[in-house]
Amino acid sequence: MTRQRIPTRPDEVRDVLTQIAAAINEEPNWPTTGLSRTEVIAGETELQEATQEEVECKVRHAQARARKRAARNNGIDLIKQADYATDGLYGPRSPKKEKFGLPPRKYTRGESHPLKQVVITHIQDGTGPASIALDWKPIPGAAAYQVEWFLNTPDGAPIGNAAASESAFEVTALQSGRQYWIHVRAIRGKAYGSWSD
Repeated sequence: MTRQRIPTRPDEVRDVLTQIAAAINEEPNWPTTGLSRTEVIAGETELQEATQEEVECKVRHAQARARKRAARNNGIDLIKQADYATDGLYGPRSPKKEKFGLPPRKYTRGESHPLKQVVITHIQDGTGPASIALDWKPIPGAAAYQVEWFLNTPDGAPIGNAAASESAFEVTALQSGRQYWIHVRAIRGKAYGSWSD
């Protein structure tokens, strides 16, 4: 395949314009009626600016796509959390989920089995100085998990509680240097599993 005499790719056009401008400047017999070096440089500059603008647009487009993807993923996560919360409130197959824009869950195999006791498998300091992170093995058929925590003794009223959609949770806003007790149980509609140790 023979190479085209006059290039069409923008970067090749720019390079040839650079050569033309340099050659015009060095040619003492260049006709005054011919193309001026200023015109060639102006064309080269315009092409360079348009190319740079395209690159910046591509970068902005890539950044916008990344933001959109992150926002979409965040939105999906929020929907999942609402889905699990409504499972805990009304049950996974309740028509009441529809007012949240969530269709009721279809029957899943094994859902009728009693919920097992949660066994906490890992406890460590959380991401903050006064937080505790814990996780446990997922319970088959569980729609959500209820977490309660107590200060100093597990025999009194809990000082906090929360619903977790996954088999992990971080208890935050605790007081440093205090002893806390935490337990977890599985939830499916109106059915509750036994509290963990």
